[in-house]
Parts: sequence; structure tokens; C-alpha cells
Amino acid sequence: MFARSLLRYQSQLLSRRLITPSKFANHPSLLNQSPVSVIRRCYASGPTPKKKEPVVRYLFYMVVLSWVAMYYVANRVDKKTVKQSFTEREFQQYEEETGVKRRNKLISSDLNNKYKFYVIPYIHDNDQLSKIVNLLKSKDEGANVKVIDPTELIEQQKQDEGLRYHYLLQDLDEQKKPYPQGLITALVKQDINNYMNTRLGTFDTNFLIKNYPQTTAEAIKFENDVADIQKCLILHFDMLNELPKYKSVDEKRAIENVNGYFDSVGRAKTLVDKFDPMDQEFEEIMMEDL
Repeated sequence: MFARSLLRYQSQLLSRRLITPSKFANHPSLLNQSPVSVIRRCYASGPTPKKKEPVVRYLFYMVVLSWVAMYYVANRVDKKTVKQSFTEREFQQYEEETGVKRRNKLISSDLNNKYKFYVIPYIHDNDQLSKIVNLLKSKDEGANVKVIDPTELIEQQKQDEGLRYHYLLQDLDEQKKPYPQGLITALVKQDINNYMNTRLGTFDTNFLIKNYPQTTAEAIKFENDVADIQKCLILHFDMLNELPKYKSVDEKRAIENVNGYFDSVGRAKTLVDKFDPMDQEFEEIMMEDL
């Protein structure tokens, strides 16, 4: 009776794949145990699941996918990078597409040959100024030379209540406050505009601005709002001997920085000595550089 029951349980275990015939062959003691203990033992001795090891190809796929994602993001960033310089045609196309207009200079690029601008950041001797004027006249025959002195423009504004900056300049002087950045450039721009609306302004003109610009901020603003500067003239004698007498250390450094600003773009000319009317060779060199 027991043998029949054991055979019946054995067949059930075999059908359910809980044990295999080899288990009974290797372990004959199972025949002498109860069916319940046999089943428990079979369940306990079942195969243990193996831990899955990371597959190398999956890691390779992840690396490739990360490279693709980085390449895509880098391309998106490059497309959004603002272009720093444009040709004239690109500017026109940009204006047509966006409707955004550029801030126009007072002297457009097509008038650079008609109006030329020379600046002297610091000059003490007016006799040298007169000689520079004569050199400009001899260099461009038939062209006018217009000298602009920002100090005179400031005095004109202070004396005439009808002028635009009269009250502002008076208030600043009374409170002993420095003039705001860009004010001198605004006065120079206004004077140039007024000159261009006169009969003389219709002729070719070389503008010579004395004691200007005395900061790089004013130099940049002038070139953004008014016109390109042809040459920045540095009078070595005045800068070396006269400038320290009349300007503080900070003002002296600011004026010297103007020299460095124009020298970095190849538009600064240092005059190493005062003009000598007898020195024809020096004058010829000056005329070539102006």
C-alpha cells in the first residue's frame, strides 16, 4: 500500500518537474521517506537563481548614446551663439528679417572719405596745434580743417540759457560733481552736426579735436555714435612733461589708456618731439602717417 502511494507521488513530482528520475537514482533513500518530506526536500534543493552580470554590449550602447546626446546639445548651443561681427550685406539681411535697425552713426561709413577725424587726448602747447592744422591742410589740399575744443563747447553751454545742457552743467559745477560719462561726446557730436548743416560742412573736412578723448569710454562712445577716428595723435613732450602738472594720477592713467586703446588697433601716432619748422624730414614723416 505504501509502495503504491509512493509511486503515485513520484509520478506527480515527475509530471510537475519538481524532481527528476536522476534524483531518485542518485538518492535511493527518498524511497524510504514519506511523500511530504520528499516534496519538502525537493523544493529546498531546487536550483538557486544565478545573478545576472552586466552585459558588455549594454554598457557600450549607453556610452554611444551619451556621446550622441552630448553632440546634439553642443550643436544646439552653437546655433544659438550670437555672431560678433557682420558684413554690410549680412547687416542688411538681418535688418530685413528681424525688422531691427542698427543705431546709425552721425557719419556713415560711405562718408569716411569726405569727413576724417583726428583726436589729441592731451595737448598743452597751442603752437603745436597750429602746426598740425597746417600739416592737415597741406596733406589734403582743398579740404577744410575744423578744430573742436570741448572746453569751449562747455563754456558756450554755460553762458547760453537756451542751450540744451546749460542747467545740467551749472548744477554739476555748483555741486562739484564730475561730468557724467558721454556728456562731452554729446557736445562734440552736436557741434559736428551743426557744422555739417552749414555751407562749409558741404566740403571735405578734417576734424581735429583737442584734449579729447581722455577716457577709453568716451573714445568708444564717439566711434559708436559719431564716426570712426582716423588717427589718435600722442604728443610725447606734453604727455611726459605737462600732463603730470595738471592732471591727477588717475586722470593721467586714463589718458594713457586712450593711447593704448588706439595703439592696439594700429591707429595711434606718437610724436616724439615738438615740431621744428626747419626739420623737413620730420614733416614728411608726419604727413605720411596722418
